[in-house]
Amino acid sequence: MNRFLLIILFFALSIFNSFAQKTTKHKVVSGDSFYSIAKKYGVTENDIYEANPKSKGQTLQLNTVLIIPSSKLTSKSNNKANQEFHVVASGESFYTIAKKYDLSVDDLKQFNPTILPNKLQVGTKLALTKNKNSKEKVEKSKEEVSSSNDLIHSVKKGETISHITEIYDVSFKELKKLNPGLDVKLQINEKIIIRKGKEKPKKEIIEPKVEPVKIISPTAVQLESMAAADDDVEEPDDSGEVTHVIARGETLASIARLYKTTLAKLQELNPKVGNKIFAGRKLIIKKGITPVKPQQVNLYADVEELVEEATPLSLEGLESADQLIAIASEHLGTRYRSGGTKSGGFDCSGLMCYTFSQLDFKLPRTSNEQSRTGKKIKKNQAQKGDLIFFSTNGRGTVNHVGMITEVVDDEIFFIHSSVSRGVIVSSNKEAYYAKRFVRINRVLDIIK
Repeated sequence: MNRFLLIILFFALSIFNSFAQKTTKHKVVSGDSFYSIAKKYGVTENDIYEANPKSKGQTLQLNTVLIIPSSKLTSKSNNKANQEFHVVASGESFYTIAKKYDLSVDDLKQFNPTILPNKLQVGTKLALTKNKNSKEKVEKSKEEVSSSNDLIHSVKKGETISHITEIYDVSFKELKKLNPGLDVKLQINEKIIIRKGKEKPKKEIIEPKVEPVKIISPTAVQLESMAAADDDVEEPDDSGEVTHVIARGETLASIARLYKTTLAKLQELNPKVGNKIFAGRKLIIKKGITPVKPQQVNLYADVEELVEEATPLSLEGLESADQLIAIASEHLGTRYRSGGTKSGGFDCSGLMCYTFSQLDFKLPRTSNEQSRTGKKIKKNQAQKGDLIFFSTNGRGTVNHVGMITEVVDDEIFFIHSSVSRGVIVSSNKEAYYAKRFVRINRVLDIIK
């Protein structure tokens, strides 16, 4: 009998030792999360939940002891997770994640077509492989098919018109034709018809006429070539002006404290801003000196002389201007990227090309060429939606462009992509731009 008990005790101890070797204990410390603990021990969060069922859905408490299964037990499921998905952690980007798994950024984008790299959020689950069901899953997540085979998108939290038009490769104008009441500002769960049936409508692209350059000398030929090649080259700001780009959540009072100045002083330097401030707009913190504008070399003097009397924009034109401003404003804070024409990053003319393409209007690719599109108008006739041009390369040739968002008395606010600060809203009263202003063009009356 004693021998039988000894045998049972031996087996019990063997099973206990085997289990003990396959688990370990972790005491929760400050800063721990299920994700960080799983990463530390080479297991998945689900492995931890299975070993600690009462912890699922609960907030981790300090000094709590968690049972962690051995990574050898979960190596099969863990390897599968590593091969198929990655959960985005703080500070990660498409580049760092692709490098971690020995993938290219293009591969990662292809596996995750509904996720924009510049909108990456902590906790997002990225696919690392493309399997036979991946396309089907993506389609189900981003669209619904009605009984008439219309392609329909249900708006999710945080989605913008720009995001949706990029996913489906359509323009805002195309969507408006199918959804007459569609507004740039979307509502969660709003249903948007992407296209009727299975046929994708052809875009009707409006290509504006660009005025030819009148070559006046060999020097002009050289300058014209250089102007086309140096969009957004910036001169140093020698005016001594200090500005601040308003971030989300900031107030005039908090900005005044940041720069150790008074609220009254800020309001004095920025009289047109008022109490309501907007993210992306620049505030003048310290007034600069605007030097006398130097004589500029004019590559198309015959065109420059033709300043036309402009009639006010029609109601349709004003509606188009509001739509353009709303679309461009979705990208406030987006980084500058030389040659960029997509939401991952823009140069100045790229932002204009992208924004106007949403109304199926094709602008020339460079700011220099864009400055010869439409008609030049007087500064005091400027309206929202007009293009405003500057010379920031020190040679007097147009190489920077923005779109006017608001005109308050004689002050013109415009949205543009700045080399140093990305997509922001600036004012023609800022010393840097006051010195470098060239012209204003109206193109909205071309759009029908």
